[in-house]
Amino acid sequence: MTYLFFLFMLVIAVLWHSCYPAVAAENCPVVPKADISALFQQWNQSLQTGQPAEVANHYADDAILLPTISSGVRHNPGEIEDYFQKFLAFHPDGRIEEENIQVYCDIAVNSGIYAFTLIKKGLPAEMRARFTFVYHKVGDRWLIVDHHSSAMPENSP
Repeated sequence: MTYLFFLFMLVIAVLWHSCYPAVAAENCPVVPKADISALFQQWNQSLQTGQPAEVANHYADDAILLPTISSGVRHNPGEIEDYFQKFLAFHPDGRIEEENIQVYCDIAVNSGIYAFTLIKKGLPAEMRARFTFVYHKVGDRWLIVDHHSSAMPENSP
């Protein structure tokens, strides 16, 4: 009897583990990639306000920002807002040239290449960069939990 009980429990355990991903997937809503793509547009619109706090509002409290035009890693809302105080002085307007979106339940990743039109010394300039935004859905909002941006190595050998 003990052997049959053990065998029964083993079969149940194997079935549970083989079905668990399907059960987990049922609890995750389908998120259209267009919804994740729109998060960049919302973020870019906040750049247009010229208000660093508006931009920082897109980031989770524990977000990490590895910015394009600063060598310092930003670890909290104050540091992130400080970065955008400096970046917004260039009146950036961004556009995505290539994006690659992956959604994993309440986590989404958008990576690729974006470009910004900037105003430097009164003249328009363009800066292209590689980017990765990692979003986490908190309640009904997708918040940036990790944002990495690095200038393109245009002059690399």
